[in-house]
Amino acid sequence: MRISSLARVWTSWASAPRRRCSVTQVHVTKGDGDVQCAQCGASIEVATSGRPRRYCGRSCQGKAYRARRDGVRPVRAQVGPVRRLSSRADVVRAAVALADAEGLDAVTIGLLARRTGVSARSLYRHVSGRDELVTAMVDAVLAAPRPAPPTGGGWRALVEHEARQEWSLYRRHPWALRALATTRPPLGVGVLAAVDRYFAALDALDHQSALAAYLTVSGYVQGMAMLTAAEADATRDTGVTNPQWWSTHLAKLAGAVDSGRYPWLTTLAQSAATQPTNLDTWFDFGLARVLDGLATYTNK
Repeated sequence: MRISSLARVWTSWASAPRRRCSVTQVHVTKGDGDVQCAQCGASIEVATSGRPRRYCGRSCQGKAYRARRDGVRPVRAQVGPVRRLSSRADVVRAAVALADAEGLDAVTIGLLARRTGVSARSLYRHVSGRDELVTAMVDAVLAAPRPAPPTGGGWRALVEHEARQEWSLYRRHPWALRALATTRPPLGVGVLAAVDRYFAALDALDHQSALAAYLTVSGYVQGMAMLTAAEADATRDTGVTNPQWWSTHLAKLAGAVDSGRYPWLTTLAQSAATQPTNLDTWFDFGLARVLDGLATYTNK
């Protein structure tokens, strides 16, 4: 093709009107087409063109995949009425509720905005990002009313009290374990106050010994809390409770139980039929042994 012909083609193409492709985001709620996340039931934003979305985010998409893989029906969170988030406290409360229902991974600015029916931009007026939001969430749950510490019993009673309060926190909000069981925890006022109470109880020890004792006790609490957090995640993702799971798997182990090769398994199977799993009882046993060890150390 000659240069002059190429120039004419280019001029013709450049001057032709363009078709602009645009996607308009529409927030569709119940009653406006009933477009909802197939996993949790929350309203989702859909495009006016292209393939329709089925899930509100990757978290729900992953849960739906695991549910199909395991052959269970999805467990939908209750979708309540959307309330206006007019303050930072409102945003934090909504984020805590989302984490309680779906875990800490579900807490993103985008997903929180979709679940509450507001724009992400409006949330950024109250928090600078996810890290600040998680710190505020931890401070909020740590600020909940708590029993008064014991007035007698010395350091052991005070440390036991703080350990039980930490355990209770993880039982109420399993997601808090993900936020706090790290060498880089959110350093909000709630976390600093909680650690300070431990150190106040251990003030008879030198600083390094008190730090080691605190890490020993809190590490035990967090280790046991991993079981509760994992149980909550598994129940939420599969719809199968812990007793149901063990009932199914112990039945599969019937041959091993009947063989008598594993006496402990026979005992476990017999007790499982009459006694539900009680993590609190196991926690009490372990905490007492940890405190016994610290008592031996402090009396040296």
